[in-house]
Amino acid sequence: MNTYRVTINTHFRFLLSTLLYVVIPVIIGVPLILYLKRGSFDIDIAYSIGVWGVLLLFIPKLLIHLNYYFENKNMVVYYEEAKKQLRVADTKRDVTFTMQDITKITEYKTYPKAENRTTWMPWDDYHYSLVELRNGEKFYFTSLILPNLDLPIDKSKITLKKRFYPAIW
Repeated sequence: MNTYRVTINTHFRFLLSTLLYVVIPVIIGVPLILYLKRGSFDIDIAYSIGVWGVLLLFIPKLLIHLNYYFENKNMVVYYEEAKKQLRVADTKRDVTFTMQDITKITEYKTYPKAENRTTWMPWDDYHYSLVELRNGEKFYFTSLILPNLDLPIDKSKITLKKRFYPAIW
């Protein structure tokens, strides 16, 4: 049986991608571009551009991370592959269901993630799936708890929706 939950390793993995996408390019890129364009390096201009660059790229990523975290923070998902059965437990409910109980899965991904292309924005690695059951129950599985929701169900039940910014609204 596989167990999935949001852990400190999950947060670290997404923090590492923030360093790669936001902090390092701004710290290295801004001074380099200023030097190449102007022939000199002005610390005040670099600092201003750097702060705005980090804020414009980091804040949306932080918001989506918090959005996903609060959706799945108390959720634990147990998957028993032999029985093709999922058990989802959180503070409100504890539901066990099989793949036949799933009526629809809607996956929300960014355009690059959905099309298997190179990611450009810091939040492109975030995605989530809405799983709907016969009994009316609905679950949001975010990339913080299940990085790849690849269940053995009929592909006709899966719908892919592309978004620039895949927050749960």
